[in-house]
Amino acid sequence: MSKSAELVFDEPRQMAFLATPTVVRTLVPPPGWAGVYMLLRQDVPFYVGRSDNCVQTRLAGHPLLPLATHLAWKTCSSPLQAYRLESAWFHTLRLSAELTNQIHPARPVGMPNSCPFCSTGDCQAWTHLMCPSLEISAVSPVTVDPMATVAKT
Repeated sequence: MSKSAELVFDEPRQMAFLATPTVVRTLVPPPGWAGVYMLLRQDVPFYVGRSDNCVQTRLAGHPLLPLATHLAWKTCSSPLQAYRLESAWFHTLRLSAELTNQIHPARPVGMPNSCPFCSTGDCQAWTHLMCPSLEISAVSPVTVDPMATVAKT
């Protein structure tokens, strides 16, 4: 897998599976889950997409699935989360992979905000995407003295 794809899947490590309708129906969660997906030729991503309603149905009938050797996906808790992750993959991979996506991912219905990754230097959006358990706040960062010693107890 390319270096940029490894960045997106850094923790936890994501696996890519053979791209067949049988694999999709067997391994992708059942209907009702929003999610994002990446289609790959060997180890090179060539398409990213999402479903706001059912990632399994979208993948099983995807017109580009026969061109893919492998696929990866991630279920999401909401269409907004799926949009943000798809946008992150799009922005990351369009610079280093041979994406066939020609246009930016569309916003979910009713979402008034623009893509958080289109603004240069939007570090908070990237931090939240990569570590969603971290709370983003205005608190000053803690400095650590590398010369300090810690006593063993």
